Amino acid sequence: MQNPTILYCLTRDHELATGLVDRLGGAIGFFYNDAARLHQAIVLRRPNLVVIDTAAIRREYGDAGLGPVVGFVQERAPDARVAVRPSSGAHWLVEAGEGVEMLPAETAGCVEAVARLCACD
Repeated sequence: MQNPTILYCLTRDHELATGLVDRLGGAIGFFYNDAARLHQAIVLRRPNLVVIDTAAIRREYGDAGLGPVVGFVQERAPDARVAVRPSSGAHWLVEAGEGVEMLPAETAGCVEAVARLCACD
């Protein structure tokens, strides 16, 4: 029996979280609303897939930006796939860096893309 995909998702979007829970029956999903909690979780257990919703990264609350979040994930969980859901502005695409899957910004498309990454079709 194949082990289920462990998914960590950094998001503040309740619709996205609900959509992923409903769609990803074969994955074990954990949802975080700030980067510090995501970092703590990765230190405790490495996931198979990390979804980062750029709208959840808030510089006004001390978050360093997308680059450092992706860098931390890639350093601490090098085998994990990293996928980014962009918000407005092309700077998110450049800042994400290499080895990062780009997801659709629209909720339904994002959920389907994550399902494909989890092989939960």
